[in-house]
Amino acid sequence: MTKVVVHVDDPKRVALAVGNVRNLQVALPATEVIVVVNGPAITSLTTAAWQPLLATGVEIDACHNAMVSHQLTASMLPTGVVVVPAGVARIVTLQASGAAYLKP
Repeated sequence: MTKVVVHVDDPKRVALAVGNVRNLQVALPATEVIVVVNGPAITSLTTAAWQPLLATGVEIDACHNAMVSHQLTASMLPTGVVVVPAGVARIVTLQASGAAYLKP
C-alpha cells in the first residue's frame, strides 16, 4: 500500500490540499493519506474545510506547537483530528517509514 503525507502550513492552500487528497483517493484508492497541518494553517482546523476528508477516514494531524502559537486547544478541533507534538517531526517520521511527501 502506498502512503502519502500531505503537508499543509499555509491557510490559503487548504482548499487545494483537500482537492489534491480527494483526487488522490480517486486515482489511487488504496493509498493511505496522512495530512499534517502546522504553521498558520492550524487555524483552518477550526473551520469546516477539513470535514470532507475527515468523513472519508483520512488521518489529519495537528501540530501541538502551532496550536500553542495560535492559542488553540484540542477541544477546539473537530473529532478525528490527532494532535501530534511537532508537525515537522511527524512528517520526518512518516517519510522515514516510506511515505511520499506532497505539499500543495
